[in-house]
Amino acid sequence: MSDPTWESKSRLGMSLLATLLIGVYVFPLLTLTSFYANGHFPYFLLIIYALTSGIGVLLGHRFQGLGTRMWLRLVGALLLGVVVSLIVAWINGFTGPELITALLWGALSAFVGLAPEPSLRSTLMWRWQVFGVVGSIIGGIFSRWFEPLFPLQTYGGTLYAAGFISFVACLLNVYSSQLDRAVLNDGKRKIVLREFNRANHQRLIWMLLIIAGIGAFPSLAAWLAPLRDRLLAWIRGLIGPSSDPQLPMTPDSGIDPSKLPGRVTEQSEPSVFWDMLGWFVLGASAALILWLIFRLGRKTINRLMDRLRGMMEPRERRAEPRTEYIDISETLETPVRPRKPWFRKKETPPSQEAERVRYYYRKWIDQARQQGVEIEAAQTPLEAAEKILHHKSSSDKQDTQRFSDMLTRTYNVVRYGKKAPNPSEMSEIDRNWKSR
Repeated sequence: MSDPTWESKSRLGMSLLATLLIGVYVFPLLTLTSFYANGHFPYFLLIIYALTSGIGVLLGHRFQGLGTRMWLRLVGALLLGVVVSLIVAWINGFTGPELITALLWGALSAFVGLAPEPSLRSTLMWRWQVFGVVGSIIGGIFSRWFEPLFPLQTYGGTLYAAGFISFVACLLNVYSSQLDRAVLNDGKRKIVLREFNRANHQRLIWMLLIIAGIGAFPSLAAWLAPLRDRLLAWIRGLIGPSSDPQLPMTPDSGIDPSKLPGRVTEQSEPSVFWDMLGWFVLGASAALILWLIFRLGRKTINRLMDRLRGMMEPRERRAEPRTEYIDISETLETPVRPRKPWFRKKETPPSQEAERVRYYYRKWIDQARQQGVEIEAAQTPLEAAEKILHHKSSSDKQDTQRFSDMLTRTYNVVRYGKKAPNPSEMSEIDRNWKSR
């Protein structure tokens, strides 16, 4: 038996780690405060988050009802965030906007820390990880090209580290979730290895495409700069030059000689509108080209992997069908459209017991789908049985439960165990099927 104290400490450690990692994911957002504060202010905000959220996790673990009741959580977050932020602000001498930002951020950090049982594997955590990756990419790349974001160049190394941690955590989150989906829920924890390997191949392809796209963006932007200039010149030609019949006036002489015809003047600075339009055109062109590269690259890599898989498999195994639930997918998902006969011919069950079990399972799934139950081809038999039982009425749920248990158990034995079904269970399944 496991020790309850050890389980409680491990839960506390996982919650504390999940909460502290959120601070790493949101660091690209904290760097925006450098526009009105000193250069080290985002790091102070990160320290405030670590202190307040960590104390909030400890308090929520000690007092269980503190995070479940919203009004207690709000009051506790406000008090804890203000106290910790005031201490940090007093030590570092924050004033004005820095003090207000520190107080608001401290209250928000304490509210996150007081959340009930934060988990490393959740949809919210996955969104924070994606936010960290995207924010680090935008802050790291556009700080070199977009003039208003030049102050973010100071945090280039930290942004890269935050993006790397977010990317690795996102990959681990997706990896663990797909591993759980690949494990059959029958107590034996048998892994569908081929399905899991296929998911790993897709994840590796997307990772390589993302890394290649990030690395190619600066070169792509430099290559698209002449195209941007030509397109902007064409847009200016469509709009047309501004014509003013009156000569510009000056306070001294009344006429600005630099605006008279035939006078050479220095080139004026481009306006903010044209600068923003140029960056918009550049970003749209780069996004379009990267999308085309990703789309064509994914198709090419999939074809190469299929060709390589066919070359590595033995000759006698090349004719084997796919490894997903063939009894559902090939019969129901992508059926070969036969010619419609004049008279409807009833399909008879096969004589062999193993094939008859496959027939019963396929017909059982087909009937459930006709009744409106949504069953995917990649779902396990036990998952399909749970969905079917969920849509059944309470009157016949007991009989359906008994039949589904026998059918799924026998199907798993025949399909994956490669064994003959139990004669007593087989006769009972036949009798139950005939009475349906």
